[in-house]
Amino acid sequence: MNGRTLFFRRLFDYYKYQFKVLHAVIDWTVALYIVLPALAFLIYQYIDLLNGRGLFYEWSEVMEWRWLYAVCVLIVCTGKVHTFLMEADKVFLLQKKEMIYQLKRYALVYSFLITLAKWVLLFCIVFPFIRHSVHITLTESAALLCYLFGLHAFFLSLKQDTIRKRRSISRWLADILFRAVLFSGSAALIAFTDWRLLALIGILFLIFAFCRGLKKAASISGFEAEVMEEKKSRLALAGLVMMMSQEAGIPKVKDRMRRKPLFYRNSKRIFKKRTICTGYKELFFKVMLRNGEYMRHMYMLLSAFTVLLFVSPIWMKLIVLFVYTGVCRYLLTLIFDKIMDAPFLIGADKESDEYYRARKSCINTLHYAFAACCFLAAAVSLLFT
Repeated sequence: MNGRTLFFRRLFDYYKYQFKVLHAVIDWTVALYIVLPALAFLIYQYIDLLNGRGLFYEWSEVMEWRWLYAVCVLIVCTGKVHTFLMEADKVFLLQKKEMIYQLKRYALVYSFLITLAKWVLLFCIVFPFIRHSVHITLTESAALLCYLFGLHAFFLSLKQDTIRKRRSISRWLADILFRAVLFSGSAALIAFTDWRLLALIGILFLIFAFCRGLKKAASISGFEAEVMEEKKSRLALAGLVMMMSQEAGIPKVKDRMRRKPLFYRNSKRIFKKRTICTGYKELFFKVMLRNGEYMRHMYMLLSAFTVLLFVSPIWMKLIVLFVYTGVCRYLLTLIFDKIMDAPFLIGADKESDEYYRARKSCINTLHYAFAACCFLAAAVSLLFT
């Protein structure tokens, strides 16, 4: 067996597992009554959009095509470089290093091809009707596609370093600042730069990202971090599905690089008065901070509604805020109930007043914090309206 055969086998197993997850959720009744009518509705509305009429056309006229920029930013911030590594591969590192390196190189090429497929699909869907509204030529669109693909590949190459380093607030803030500066520079380049120079910059981004990715693929210094990220990627869809179920739990991936949460060392000083209510609250916040999947789902929800606030008109912002407050509180309620279903809490009185006071206090604290962030995003979006 060589690295290429191993790569295709694991790629097949990866999609086979994702198909089983979807098959467990979408049975024939869901497909017949929800999925197929939704697909038919989207295709019908897309044809109307091409003909200059329909619901999507009126919505795009109200949005003034600002939603397209938001979609591009979201695509750039998504994705990762797959490695398809497993913990058992550590056994072969000393004897068959070249096979592992070959596996990672094939996975790198696969990740970039998936990224290219995203942009080509968006290009094919959007270009037929966007050229009539923005008056952009095919050559200019191809140059913009090349630049966005190169920028996305550059972000993916940077993610290879972030997974190898310990997470901290300073690194998180530095990453956000770097992305903001790069997005601002990209907006200036797209608006004022000739399409030839824009395509050239995109090609340079792509070459730099690919060379950097090959260099990282020839290293095993971050083997455990790459294995952990691959597990999270494999279980991402299953975790998203189980997040909406009260009976199922989110798959847990052991993060060996995580630090103790902020409240862990200072819990005795914070919760000086030990009562049943504060015990429930302390347990909730500790688990919430230690389990990255819970916070990741809340951040994803906040990001999606923030983008929707920026691209929607004023009258729709109120509807978005109302929907977000309801969905956010529902998810926090699910998370609290999942955490309190821990095995060591079997026998605890979950019908007591202390339990409901702790439940209400914890949910309100996080709900007000996330809602405040959403209202702040709405206020900022009004400045650009």
